[in-house]
Amino acid sequence: MRFLPGMMASLLLPLLAPACAHAAGNIEVSAFVNVRGGVFELNARTIFPLGDDVRRTLADGATINFDLQVVVEKQRRYWLDATLVDVMLRRELSWNAVSQRYGVKDVDRGERESYVALDEALVAVGVVNSWPVVVEPQLDPDANYEIRVRAGYRRGRLPDALRALFFWSDGWNRRSEWNSWILPR
Repeated sequence: MRFLPGMMASLLLPLLAPACAHAAGNIEVSAFVNVRGGVFELNARTIFPLGDDVRRTLADGATINFDLQVVVEKQRRYWLDATLVDVMLRRELSWNAVSQRYGVKDVDRGERESYVALDEALVAVGVVNSWPVVVEPQLDPDANYEIRVRAGYRRGRLPDALRALFFWSDGWNRRSEWNSWILPR
């Protein structure tokens, strides 16, 4: 009978996990693909539920990295699916104490925008319009393709003073579940 409390805890843990995940806030991603001139363009909206710990992290001078990962796989009947495209859109959010503004940087293109409110910056980070991910010549006309999308965020660069204090910590990392559907043709 000594194992009864442990057994009860293992039975209740799956019931408590969704409640804990909801309390922490889940990343929500909605996306669709448009085909324009043989180019498959991804449009996505991501909601990042960031709490006070993130606000403190930004105020302390650290950055937050946001990622949107897109995978396109050719579906095969008798073999493993083949990955055709695996790309990542990277954005970085920071706080500038001098200008009192939040900065959003597209890491790959180097483009920057600034916002007065954190909520505005988070909306901008989560919006992706007409991002080309696949072109028609890459696709086999007789095959089906699955597209998967997920988003996430993690703590990025730290100022030198904080890096010395938090050398043992890799920060936090959160990811959404994969959203997947068949690529339209």
